[in-house]
Amino acid sequence: MELFSNILVPLIILYIVIYGKSKKIDIYDSFVKGAVDGLKSAWSITPYIIGIFLAIGVFKTGGGIEALEFIFKPIANLMSIPKELIGLIIVKPLSGSGALGMYTELAQRVGVDTIIEKMGSTIVGASETIFYTMAIYYGSLKIKNTRHTLTCAMISHVVGVIASVFICYIMFV
Repeated sequence: MELFSNILVPLIILYIVIYGKSKKIDIYDSFVKGAVDGLKSAWSITPYIIGIFLAIGVFKTGGGIEALEFIFKPIANLMSIPKELIGLIIVKPLSGSGALGMYTELAQRVGVDTIIEKMGSTIVGASETIFYTMAIYYGSLKIKNTRHTLTCAMISHVVGVIASVFICYIMFV
């Protein structure tokens, strides 16, 4: 399998070059133009990325996570979601790296192969960093009116969390 994957990437590149040459396309020029466009896109979304990371930092430092944990604890209890997962559930839509850090700390605290750790890993895999993704996509396109995106994304996050917990209870308990 390793040999196959080592050969596959060069074969794909070779196919692209041969296909481009057969269509009389200047491959190097197309590559350079694509790279320039990619750098322009990256530069244009930089303020949005900085803004979202700043907002997440202020939210975490200001005690926002702890306040939301306190608010959502009764709802989590009602849905049989362990209290150890509340912080992870709150952070995941805000920051993927923050959620990964919280998951790592959770796994160290509760132990690997526990039901809570399995739920945490499933939640991390079943949900998206909503605010970061919205900032990137809408920021790069300069869209100000996101309409129902946030509502739908948050609903999908909640459904993903509930499904993760439910499936882990079925599979591992």
